[in-house]
Amino acid sequence: MKKLFLLLCILGSSLTTQAQEDWSELSVMFDDVYHIATEVSKESDKIKAHGNVISIEKNAGTTSIQKKRDKSVPVEFYDYKLITSTGRQIALDKVYTEKLLAKFKSVLLKVKETLKEDNAKEIESILESL
Repeated sequence: MKKLFLLLCILGSSLTTQAQEDWSELSVMFDDVYHIATEVSKESDKIKAHGNVISIEKNAGTTSIQKKRDKSVPVEFYDYKLITSTGRQIALDKVYTEKLLAKFKSVLLKVKETLKEDNAKEIESILESL
């Protein structure tokens, strides 16, 4: 019985560690996108990266993603939220966080490339397609 309990504890701790590692990848992804957004925000007033939020302004409103530390757990863990132009905050799971970060990154990289060419209309079109 003790051996079974010990085995379950070991398996449980390894699964917890794997879950933390999976979510830690999101933190790295967010930091990468945040860095790109910071660069682009210096040249465009439609992109903002401040604190723990990355925002893209469009004619229809602003779309943002927020990274917030979850203080209810003893390990370093972050919650991610999509913030709509109406102020609605939608909690994201791992899959949607990855998709949203990938989308933000692709849009930001397109805007960054377009800014080099100085095409204002094309930039507006890219931002509207988000």
